[in-house]
Amino acid sequence: MGDPVGLKLDSEEATIADIQNPLDHVLNKELGQTSRYVSFSNAITISGGGGSRRFTKKNKILKVAWSALQQLASDGKIRIYTPEQVAEMIRENPKKKISKQGNNVKAAMDKNGEILIEGQIPGDFIALAKSN
Repeated sequence: MGDPVGLKLDSEEATIADIQNPLDHVLNKELGQTSRYVSFSNAITISGGGGSRRFTKKNKILKVAWSALQQLASDGKIRIYTPEQVAEMIRENPKKKISKQGNNVKAAMDKNGEILIEGQIPGDFIALAKSN
């Protein structure tokens, strides 16, 4: 596709992004806000209204091979967070108001088949999955 997706790990751009934690990325991100995370789904459409289609811009859906994501993670270029890992991170927060949101975040991510990526995925790893 050409353009990379996401912000490089620990870059200045990532450090000053509007959203700095998975809770806000999953439950509170608003149009126009930057995030140190990028969401991917394992399905275009999931029964109940979830999946990639729900979050598309101009109905373009990008895809990245799971093996490519794993290699990037192995090389230290990205971090991959599953719903379970994100929920655990949130549950460990010392603020009770935040820690009790772990199950809500996991449920939202599960509904969409979502994983979070922290870091930048090079453009040559990305392909167009669906348009229209």
